[in-house]
Amino acid sequence: MKIVSLSVSNIMNITAAFIKPTDDVVLIQGDNEAGKSSLLDSIVFAFKGDRELPVEPIKRGAKKGNIEIHMGGDPKLDIPPFVITRTITDKRATLKIEPVEILQGETPRSFMDKIIGSISFDPLAFINNDSKKQRKILLELIGIDVDELDRKEKEVFNERTIKGRELKGAEIKVKELVCWPEVKETEEVKIGELSTKLSEVMNSNQAIQNRRTWNQLLKESALEIKSEIETLEIKLAGLKSRLDIMRKDYNNEKAKLALLEPIPVGTINQQIESIEATNAKIRDNSTHQIENTNLKTTQSQYNAINSNLESIRASRLKLITDAPIPVEGLTFDEDGLLYNDIPLAQCSDGRKLMVSMGISMALNPTMKVLRIKDGSLLGKKNMEILSQMVKDKGYQVFIERVADKDSYDATGKVGLFIEEGEPIEWNGVAVEKEPEPVESEPVTKSSKLTQQADIEKPLPDDEW
Repeated sequence: MKIVSLSVSNIMNITAAFIKPTDDVVLIQGDNEAGKSSLLDSIVFAFKGDRELPVEPIKRGAKKGNIEIHMGGDPKLDIPPFVITRTITDKRATLKIEPVEILQGETPRSFMDKIIGSISFDPLAFINNDSKKQRKILLELIGIDVDELDRKEKEVFNERTIKGRELKGAEIKVKELVCWPEVKETEEVKIGELSTKLSEVMNSNQAIQNRRTWNQLLKESALEIKSEIETLEIKLAGLKSRLDIMRKDYNNEKAKLALLEPIPVGTINQQIESIEATNAKIRDNSTHQIENTNLKTTQSQYNAINSNLESIRASRLKLITDAPIPVEGLTFDEDGLLYNDIPLAQCSDGRKLMVSMGISMALNPTMKVLRIKDGSLLGKKNMEILSQMVKDKGYQVFIERVADKDSYDATGKVGLFIEEGEPIEWNGVAVEKEPEPVESEPVTKSSKLTQQADIEKPLPDDEW
């Protein structure tokens, strides 16, 4: 539904103004402080009421302000044409909807809350928001919340990053380790046992060597005694007996020694060296097996985390894909909005305006009224884009543009020109200061409100 007529008196900088739009694009022109913003704000005051009123809504010097808006209704929603009247005094503000039958038991406030969207939404104001705010507006519009998924994705992503570093470290560690496939033993040989055996053999060999040395000394002693026998006849008998015993002992020991052979020490040393080399390889294999097992475990954990991350991203993508985004090609990431995968901030002004208009229209599906307070920023090309979108989608937009009278005249006298709180010219036609009062047509489902351009001054306050 659209505005059929707008009547404003004594609201902020507006003394009196009456508009019947004949086009979907209503251009409000005038110099600074002329009342352009006050006229556009009056629409918001009427629709959204006390929540949008400024500290001083009534024009200074006046006792009462009035806003009256005739709406065209919406047959698809079974809403007939109706009139919104907002009266503001220094003590109270009242809202009236006529005919009262349209309320169907609701209060005027609840009725308006049901049909209005973000009527104060300004497409140019949306463009000037930062990317985070734009993203927030879009998510609220399409009714999805991906912040929790974003938080979870970031958490799992960080977990995967940490596990990825751990995995990389495990891979490098396994790669640097030595492995001996030919060594089948898994338990190291205890060198201590061989060391004990070596010690025993060396002690045994030393005992044999000692016995040989002693036996040699025994032989030498015997020879000395024999020499003494030859020189000492008086001792011969005793020495001969002793000699026989010593000879016998010598021969016995010699026979026993002939049966003994020293054990080679080199063989045992070779065995020790061989075992130590084997044990080193066994240790290498054991370390390799442990680290390889750790690598497989870490890889499995990484795969599980990665699968979880992909699942979250798939859920997030499905949520976004299924969401009723109002502009084709518009998506978003954690930083803001994207249009055809390009950040909206990097798009042309025309693209930005098109996206903003699409969102603003989606925010106002029933009350198809928009306003633009900085229309002076719109160039010719963007005005053409805006006008075409408004026409195609069946919306109505009120645009404020700063212009002095000479500029208004030079650019073709398009739209309404306001001066000192009152319209003075509409599409090149002068607005009379004292117009006749306009009687409102009956408001019924069969009513057809006129769409012809007209501008009239509202009735004085005491006649409202």
